[in-house]
Amino acid sequence: MSAIQHPLLPEVNLDDVTRSLHGEVVSNRRYLHEHPEVGMETHETAQYIEQQLSKYGLESNRCAETGVISMIDSGQAGPTVMLRADIDALPITEENTHEYVSQNVGRMHACGHDTHTAMQLAVSRRLKEEGISRGRIKLLYQPGEEGHHGAQKMIADNALKGPGVDVCYGQHIWAGCPTGQIQISAGPVMAAVDTVHIVIHGKGTHAAFPHGGNDPIYCGAQIVTALQSIVSRNIDPLKSAVITVSEFHAGTAHNIIPPFAKLTMSVRVFERDVHQILKRRIHEVVNGIADSLGCNADIDYSHEQVATVNDARVAELVREEAIAIVGAANVTDDQQTMGAEDFSDFLAEVPGAFAFIGAASIEKECIYPHHHPKFNIDEDAMAIGNELMYRVAKRLLAEY
Repeated sequence: MSAIQHPLLPEVNLDDVTRSLHGEVVSNRRYLHEHPEVGMETHETAQYIEQQLSKYGLESNRCAETGVISMIDSGQAGPTVMLRADIDALPITEENTHEYVSQNVGRMHACGHDTHTAMQLAVSRRLKEEGISRGRIKLLYQPGEEGHHGAQKMIADNALKGPGVDVCYGQHIWAGCPTGQIQISAGPVMAAVDTVHIVIHGKGTHAAFPHGGNDPIYCGAQIVTALQSIVSRNIDPLKSAVITVSEFHAGTAHNIIPPFAKLTMSVRVFERDVHQILKRRIHEVVNGIADSLGCNADIDYSHEQVATVNDARVAELVREEAIAIVGAANVTDDQQTMGAEDFSDFLAEVPGAFAFIGAASIEKECIYPHHHPKFNIDEDAMAIGNELMYRVAKRLLAEY
């Protein structure tokens, strides 16, 4: 083993192959960063991935149109281990000025999916060149993570079959912690997400004569306020939940009380029992207040994303490999975020784990959060992520 020096960490243990591949990882990442595509419309991105895999001697197939799947098969008995990288960008106009800034106006890799793809390409190459002694590695490159249900679409297109996946692993570059740190824990690590659309039907009237109508704006305001009591008064203080009203639309003129108002909210939670309480209480609060103020409410409650829940056995294996790379002091097991991730859909089907690779650096001005127009990452972090994914893949093949 050899080590690289980093200003945030005295020593990071990487093997020579990881070090030798780092330039290629950076190059692939920068190309992808310059050519971002969003949602399921990742046509050129998928072609680039296919071209790189072909260079490594790997065949690939499309899944859900713009997803890519490749297989490394030992020809021997053993598990099928799935590695996943998301490949889509965001509808954001980049404000960075580095030499590899987005060339697609209004599109930006502002969440790090370019890095995920670049790291997994390097792991794909290495595993193909070295070969594996048992089982199979299924390499999955997924579009549509950012709100387009890409994982569900790939699952529906049999991504977990032919052969069936036994265990899976994914990772996310993370702006919330410095380069040299890795976060991995068992249990829920990212939240389930519901989206709720509410239409409050009142009775419109002239603004000068409010007694002649039923004001849906006032009703909506009372609902917004009362919803905040659900987390503070109905949920165990030692558990977590978020109810955020993010849209409130009503009215067309200053002298008219409108006939309806529209609210939209995001609900986020980890535990199933808390989830059930939130849904029940939202309906009770909205309907109760609307009824008391002479209004009616239509509630469209949509389950968008299940929680990302790590399997304890796989998470412990990842933790052990992370410690071997960055040391125990730099591996934390208390990571939870109310953000969501559709790798959760794979974890709902097969055991696996999802880790976070620290990539913040004050010295390199990599300080902006995910989804920010100035988001950038310390590219040294990709060497750590590359090493970790490779090690985890080998361990899962050997022990699962």
